Amino acid sequence: MLALALTFQDLQLAALILPIASIFFLSNLWGLPESVRVVLNRTVEPSESFGEGDVSVEVHLENRSGGRLGNVEVLDVLPVNLKPNKGSNSLHVALDSSSVDEIVYKFPSPSRGHTTIGPLLVRVRDPLGLYMVEENLQPDTVAVLPKPEKVRGTELRPGHLGPWPGNIPSRSTGHGSEFYSLRAYSSGDDPKRVNWKATARYGRLVLNETESERVTDIMVVLDTDVALYEASERELFERGVRAAASMASLLLRQGNRVGLVLQGVERGIVRPGFGKRQERRILYMLAAAKPGGSMLPTGYVVSQLARLLLPSRSQVVLVSPLLDNEVVDGIRQLTIDGYSVMVVTPTPTMPADYDSESEKIAFKILMLERENLLLRLERFCTLVQWPEDVPLSSRLRTAKVRRIRQLAR
Repeated sequence: MLALALTFQDLQLAALILPIASIFFLSNLWGLPESVRVVLNRTVEPSESFGEGDVSVEVHLENRSGGRLGNVEVLDVLPVNLKPNKGSNSLHVALDSSSVDEIVYKFPSPSRGHTTIGPLLVRVRDPLGLYMVEENLQPDTVAVLPKPEKVRGTELRPGHLGPWPGNIPSRSTGHGSEFYSLRAYSSGDDPKRVNWKATARYGRLVLNETESERVTDIMVVLDTDVALYEASERELFERGVRAAASMASLLLRQGNRVGLVLQGVERGIVRPGFGKRQERRILYMLAAAKPGGSMLPTGYVVSQLARLLLPSRSQVVLVSPLLDNEVVDGIRQLTIDGYSVMVVTPTPTMPADYDSESEKIAFKILMLERENLLLRLERFCTLVQWPEDVPLSSRLRTAKVRRIRQLAR
């Protein structure tokens, strides 16, 4: 347009176009380098935690463009509910050639779950703001895991036992702590096992035999269907997650092979395994759990997956609020198939007030139906009821004592 204005000697048009052309000329002359390249790196500490302390984020930027970048905007995108309490997740800076800059900020640990940090956006503009080049770094995930409670132990009596030593009585002689029987001394036996009272009675050396203790295969199932009185749902659901985490951690520490089934609006499977890495996998899956029901009934899912993931006559631990009557049929079918089932159920807390009288009546009817369901379950599985203000460990010990008395009768 400037060339045309000069060709036709239109000075008014030339005077109008010249400033605009000058701006573009200067922007290209003194603006961005030919190739703009900014290398990004982000470090999040800790990336996994139990929600204790702050989360620290370090963002490093390195200018590899071969020239100075005078107008660099940096933004590390955070969820709306997270605000830095130290430092800032945004920055406006100039980067000399081959220089390195960083952003350091902290924010309070989010609640249980998987929280996305990012993406990291870096926009480089020329001094006049006419051109822009954008670089980005994919998000990182901060996982806040459910913290297992300190649970001492519980009694399990599955029919299937593995060959590895553990703490489940196997009803056979071997290495263990509980007395099983007496037998005559044989050459090579450990003298420490001699029963001197029995030896004096029978007139020959007699040894104590102990009951061998082994491990088993266990599947922990978390039922996330808590369609209850709205004010109580979140608390009831979180106790269920803690119970599943505590049971999985305890059973893994005892040497068992443990897996997890997440049944609800979020579904997932962790196949049975051993050790600390398996505990981390299970807790990571539980961190993603959300309250809500599933399209498939819990009883059906449990009975089908037990056959796929576990050897016959293994142990199933179901953590459920037991608000669905259909779950009883699935548990009954498991026991018919030879599986041992323990049900850990967080007890719903009575609301302090209700929005209406009809809502109060509906809640009481729901609790009566749940009590009937508990009575049915007690006939064929081990039932552990866990009220809000009682440690889970004490309820597990109570269930163990009650079961021993029933067997004694």
